[in-house]
Amino acid sequence: MDVIKDFDKLIPDKRIAILAGKELDVSLISTRLALKQIKFRDNALNMSEGEAFNKAVEIVAEICKPKNNSTGFLSKFLNLFKKKITAEWLISNANYAQLLDFIDFVLAPLYKEEPEKEKKK
Repeated sequence: MDVIKDFDKLIPDKRIAILAGKELDVSLISTRLALKQIKFRDNALNMSEGEAFNKAVEIVAEICKPKNNSTGFLSKFLNLFKKKITAEWLISNANYAQLLDFIDFVLAPLYKEEPEKEKKK
């Protein structure tokens, strides 16, 4: 008897964050970035508050980068003109409270719970 399990069908729920008028798809957090976040969390207590905050923003910015699975020339060409989401962009386009909530929302799947405001009743 053959057993086939198609892991390509395990698709996370769509999660869209809107910040500064941009829709950011934060549905998929790669294993590489999840491991980076875990390593950061383990070392955060050894960092200054500012250093830890900046590192958290950098990781979230990486998660927000558009995922382009398309290999076509037109898609690659159009991506050249998209505004890149960077830590600097996030810091410049959100106030402190927004940014903290945004970080919580983006990282929520790693901790298996939605931020309080997003929990379903």
